[in-house]
Amino acid sequence: MLKLSEVTKFFVVFLFIIFLASFLHAQEKTAYPDIPRIDVHTHIGSDLQTVSNFLDLREQLKEKYNIDVAMWINLGSSGSPIIDLDSFMKAGQDRILCSISDYSPHDGFDLPPLELPKKLEEGYIGFKIWAGPPARRLKPGQIGFPYIDNPAHEPTFAKMEEIGMLATSIHIADPNGPFDRRTRWLPDPVEYWRQIMAFRHVLESHPNLKVVTAHAMWAICQDAQIDYLRNALATFPNLNVDLAATFQYFNLVTYDNLRSFLIDYADRIVYGTDIGQIRDADGISSRMEAYNRSFQILETDKMVDGGFFGSTKTKGLALPKEVLEKIYYKNAMRLYPKVREHLEKLGYTVD
Repeated sequence: MLKLSEVTKFFVVFLFIIFLASFLHAQEKTAYPDIPRIDVHTHIGSDLQTVSNFLDLREQLKEKYNIDVAMWINLGSSGSPIIDLDSFMKAGQDRILCSISDYSPHDGFDLPPLELPKKLEEGYIGFKIWAGPPARRLKPGQIGFPYIDNPAHEPTFAKMEEIGMLATSIHIADPNGPFDRRTRWLPDPVEYWRQIMAFRHVLESHPNLKVVTAHAMWAICQDAQIDYLRNALATFPNLNVDLAATFQYFNLVTYDNLRSFLIDYADRIVYGTDIGQIRDADGISSRMEAYNRSFQILETDKMVDGGFFGSTKTKGLALPKEVLEKIYYKNAMRLYPKVREHLEKLGYTVD
């Protein structure tokens, strides 16, 4: 039989364990539950079950981490067009907006430029273009103009510029790391800079083209690349970048350089992940943890086990709240049609 002192000790230890568990659970939750997040770079596609899974993912993020992913921009997926936009939007409960897209590996785009205004009228909010990396886009022996400044693209860019259609997360290069840590995607720095310069030619030819580039233009894997991003954003006022799939490369650059860039150019950066379709409950769970890791990297100063993808330990950037607000939703409201309207319809108070 336990003595009173032993019983007391037992309960003290028991209560301490409960307190510690509650404290650690509380520490997992975001410090910014009031900031809505918009993921501008997703590949939800056209599957309505995936749409339902994304809504379930949202609820689980709120329940476990108090994180509010308010909306997604659906950039489609290769070979998966949106068949019925109205039905899709209804299934997404006003939380998913859609872009038209072209993932075709050939010269020019499938959709004629004169059709672009009609797509805006139908409710699409921009044009996702994947046309940059020739090593992935052109088959061996295939003849074609290898870069985004292909003259065949000019009529499309001109029409987009004319009607103010946003280029949504345009992909124009693949990541190239520092000398001793090249990435598997693009180890050749000469080819990397050819891709980057080809896109600069497009921006120079179309200064009024409104652009969000995918993956921070993949100019975020070396310190010198970040300086190039500074130059590009300072030179082209209609250029913006998303952070999709970049988090796992933050360890390749100098911490203070990256943090300073994100703060100094916070008005031109939007949050994204490059998340794909979610098929089942395991997919919901893994994507929930991936989202939380990416938010921890931006919000805290902790060592985080990976970004949205990958498992490389990364020190959190602890960005100021006003910077997070811009990256998470304010810039998206400015850049993307209908985002403000949908946030207000969903009950958010936005300024």
